[in-house]
Amino acid sequence: MTALGLVAALIRRAPFTWAFHALGLAVAVAVLGSVLLLQRAAEDRLTRDLAGVDLVVGAKGSPLQIVTSTLFQVDAPTGNIPLSVQASLAGDPLVEAAVPVSLGDSVAGARIVGTTTEYLGLYGAEVVEGSVWDDPMQAVLGHEAARRLSLSIGDSFAGEHGLSGGEAHADQPYRVVGILGPTGAVIDRLVLTDLSSVWALHGHDDEAVGGADDHDHAHDHAAATGEEGVDAVGEITAVLVRYRSPLAAVVLPRRIAGTPDLQPAAPPEEARRLAALVGAGSQAIAGLGVALLVLSGVGFLIALIAAVYARRREIALLLALGASPARMMSLSLMEGGLLGLAGGVIGAFGARAVAETVAATGPGGHALPLPVPGLAELLLVIVAVALGLIGSILPGWIAARTSVVRTLVGG
Repeated sequence: MTALGLVAALIRRAPFTWAFHALGLAVAVAVLGSVLLLQRAAEDRLTRDLAGVDLVVGAKGSPLQIVTSTLFQVDAPTGNIPLSVQASLAGDPLVEAAVPVSLGDSVAGARIVGTTTEYLGLYGAEVVEGSVWDDPMQAVLGHEAARRLSLSIGDSFAGEHGLSGGEAHADQPYRVVGILGPTGAVIDRLVLTDLSSVWALHGHDDEAVGGADDHDHAHDHAAATGEEGVDAVGEITAVLVRYRSPLAAVVLPRRIAGTPDLQPAAPPEEARRLAALVGAGSQAIAGLGVALLVLSGVGFLIALIAAVYARRREIALLLALGASPARMMSLSLMEGGLLGLAGGVIGAFGARAVAETVAATGPGGHALPLPVPGLAELLLVIVAVALGLIGSILPGWIAARTSVVRTLVGG
C-alpha cells in the first residue's frame, strides 16, 4: 500500500475527529485571514485617498477634522478660508500644486465638491464618458456615485443643502456632463463641479464675488442654518497642497500656522493618528485569530499524539513488516500536512467570503475594494500546512520509536 493509502486508511478510522480538528483550524484561518484582508484593504484605500497630498490648509480647528472632511469626506469641515489663500499657495515656488476644495451640499449621501480639474489629477482619475465641466451647474460623477445615484450623461439632479442631506436646491439643478472611471479612491464616491456652482447655490453669482455685504450675508446664512462647509462667495473649505521641494515641509506649515484663522494639517501624520484610533479593534480580532490558530495547532497536536497511541499495534506491525522509523515519521508528516491543507483551503475560502461580505458594506456604506484573490489566500494555506507539519513532528517521533516487541507481545 502506498503512503497516501496508509494515511487515508488511518484517517478513515476516526473521520469525525480528524474533520473536527481540520474545521477548527479552518475557523482560525478564516478569522485571521479575513481581518488581515480587511486591514490591507483599509490601508490601501487610506493610501489612495491621501492622493499624495502633503498638506491641507483649512480654517482653524482640529487638523484631524480638516483631513477627514476634505480628503476622506467623512466629517464636517472646520469652516471656510479666503480663496486668496489658494492663489497665494499656487504662486509659491515651493508648491507644485494647490487645489481648492469647497464643500457645502450633497445628493442622496454623495458629497458635492466644488473644485478645479486639477482635483482629478490628484487621483489619476479620467473621464470615461462625456467630458469635464466648462460652465457652472455642470457636474462630473465619480464611478461609484454614478452607479449609486443611477445617473448618466445629460441627466439632471438637485443638490441638497448640507453635507448630510437637507432642503433641495430644486430651482438650480445640476446637469451631468461626465462620468469618471474607477480609481478605488474617495473620488469614486463624489460629485464634482466648479467653485462658482457651489457659490451660486448659496444665494450668489459670480458678479457678487468680493462684495462685503454678500460676504457677511453668507456667514449669517451659515450661522442660521448651522451647516458646516457652506461657502461664502470668494471662500473655500480648504486647499490641498503638493510640495515641489522637501524644504516646503519645513517652511510652509510653520508659515501657515502663524497666519491668523489658518490651520495646516499633514495628511500622513493625521492618517497615522486615525489608524491608531480605529486600529485597536481590528488588532484585537487579529489577536483572537492568532490565539485560535495556536489553540487549533495544540488541539490537533494532542489529537495526533492520541492517534499514535490508539494505533500503536498497527504502527508496530508496520515496523515489524519492514517499515523504517523514517517512513513512520513521513506518514505522520503527511497526515499533519493533509490536515493543515484541508483546514487552510477551507479557511482561506472562508476568509475571502467573510471579508467580501464585510467589505460590501464598508465605511459610510461604500464598498471596500479587497486585494485580488491569490497571494493572500496562498499564504494562509502555507501557514496552515506549516502548522500541520510542525504539529506532526512529535507524534511522528513517538511513532518512529514504538517498540515492536513490547507492543505486540506485551499487548
